[in-house]
Amino acid sequence: MGSLYRRKGSRFWWLGFIDANGERRLVSSGTEDEAEAQKLLAALERAEVAKKEAGIEAGPLTVRAYAEKSWLPARRARGVLSVDKDEDCLAHAYPVIGKTPLDRVRRKDLLDLVRGLEAKRTPEGEPLLAPRSVLHVYATLRVMFGDAMAAELITGTPCTLSARRGELPKKRDKDPAWRATAIYTRAEVEELISDQRIPGYRRMLYGLIFLAGLRINEATPRLWRDWDTEMEPLGRLAMDSHWDILKKVLRPGSKTGPGRNIPVHPTLAKMLAGWRLAGFELYTGQKPKPGDLIVPAPREGILNCNRTLEALHQDLAMLGHRARRQHDARRTFISLARGDGADSPLLKWITHGPSKEIIDEYTTPEWSVLCGLVAKLKIHLREGKVLKMAATAVLQHQQPSDVPAKNHGREGTRTLPRGAPQSTSGPHTSTETGVSPAGGARTVSDAPSDCSNCSNSDHQDAQARADEGESKTPRGGR
Repeated sequence: MGSLYRRKGSRFWWLGFIDANGERRLVSSGTEDEAEAQKLLAALERAEVAKKEAGIEAGPLTVRAYAEKSWLPARRARGVLSVDKDEDCLAHAYPVIGKTPLDRVRRKDLLDLVRGLEAKRTPEGEPLLAPRSVLHVYATLRVMFGDAMAAELITGTPCTLSARRGELPKKRDKDPAWRATAIYTRAEVEELISDQRIPGYRRMLYGLIFLAGLRINEATPRLWRDWDTEMEPLGRLAMDSHWDILKKVLRPGSKTGPGRNIPVHPTLAKMLAGWRLAGFELYTGQKPKPGDLIVPAPREGILNCNRTLEALHQDLAMLGHRARRQHDARRTFISLARGDGADSPLLKWITHGPSKEIIDEYTTPEWSVLCGLVAKLKIHLREGKVLKMAATAVLQHQQPSDVPAKNHGREGTRTLPRGAPQSTSGPHTSTETGVSPAGGARTVSDAPSDCSNCSNSDHQDAQARADEGESKTPRGGR
């Protein structure tokens, strides 16, 4: 039991209590009010008990010690999905308040922290952190101090800053004009999923992120058994897990909550069917099984999202388009779908799942309604067009035997009968139509006749297995 007492030469009440190490401590209350001193003593005793239960040593409990020894480990043990980002946010706060005792952090300390983060600049003079990032740091501290108060380690929270009073930045991007450009056009999407110069496995991945609205770390761990073709009117893709990019482990649900069921767009269904029928086996050397990843890495395992981003930028450059993020595919899916008539609050159930509002807890949308929203999206695979070839006369000095002509496609060397019309163009200057492994059109582009530039996506898929890296998770994924 703690005690209050008067000390000679001091006008304040003094407190005596037992700390987490079992040692008696004597401190000044800093107040002449006995009732206030009694409340402070009770709070100190609760804090020492909480420290002991959390395994924290006695003495001043600093912000950093509490975060690293108690708060973050507890959140990680509970499976909080944002714990790694919380750790990154707190790293920005440690230089300012990391050594300050948890119960001594004041409102002004946090205001100084926010002002300091806003003032930081890169060597080029640009803001180091976007306003959104500064808000994320403050929000993390607000949750941490709230949990410390619930654990009776502190008697109140200093996180009372307000945007209305100008103490917090407005939620905006570092470059206000950037977000409007973070989107793909309909034509660009159709090129990315159709152009045969892009390896088949990448076109299939693009189909998942552009036509199902998946995050990249939701698309890469999808298995063949996640695709239910029996559902009507559209098939169903179960998104019940995501790949933790930092920890390289599979986690349940999405990044922000539980999983969701996504209607399979007709164009995506065509791509999946063609990929399962032929493309997957050409790419992996084996027939797909239910437990296989739909789009495994070139040498098995889950695709590395950094490498898929590099590949996306290469594909965009090859098509003559500017670089953008993989995550912009979600913005594109939502924007094009709404523009095509799927402007319904239920579209959020497909892209983000239900909200935490009580009305959504009591709502189960009909599957046909969700399918109708996805079906409104007008994205199609581009089919090649057959062009009439210019004919040339047979040279007079050639013999009556057949004239060989090389073709760097799948058919190998072909032979033209004597007298048959021949094109003066190279073998890759025409456009031919066929079915791709991902269900798309096979379009041959203008390119030299060297096979290193051949548009045959089967050759490219085989080469990708030797050129690209991946994580070492088995192909089964789960």
